[in-house]
Amino acid sequence: MEEESLCIEKAKITNLLEIFGIYKSAKDELNRIKIFQWTDIYPTISVVEADINKGVLYTLKAENEIIGAININEEQDEAYQTINWQFNAEKVLVIHRLVVKPEQQGKGFAKKLMDFAEDFAVKNQYSVIRLDVYTQNKKAVKFYEKRNYFTRGNVFFWEKKDPFHCMEKEVENENP
Repeated sequence: MEEESLCIEKAKITNLLEIFGIYKSAKDELNRIKIFQWTDIYPTISVVEADINKGVLYTLKAENEIIGAININEEQDEAYQTINWQFNAEKVLVIHRLVVKPEQQGKGFAKKLMDFAEDFAVKNQYSVIRLDVYTQNKKAVKFYEKRNYFTRGNVFFWEKKDPFHCMEKEVENENP
């Protein structure tokens, strides 16, 4: 897909069903390959709707088709308080619910969404980016590690038997 045909913009409520459909198909694909990361209780359509209404969900579009989404905000889950973070930052950007349509995966679209989030962090003077990733989703863990995110500890969500890595990366701001 040509670079010029890609754009990232704030999600619109009129696209709620389309965006939620991407999360559902991604969950189904994860389940198919025996990675039980997302469930019927998370993420729900109401979670996605709240993200859109708060203005924190961004979509990646290719020729007017939404092919991925990412939530970027400052909300750290309560469980994050148990983590021994390396950076004691005041201004932290948090990545949530990065998703790419299963049929569009492996084409660099998750990288585009992360590039966008990291650029957003630089432009808005965040000092650290944090996220959590399901330990059983080895591909996602490796993806973040390649981007220089480091695991600082583990947390458990939604009664999962396997933990989520809590990862962080220092933001290289141009104007310290």
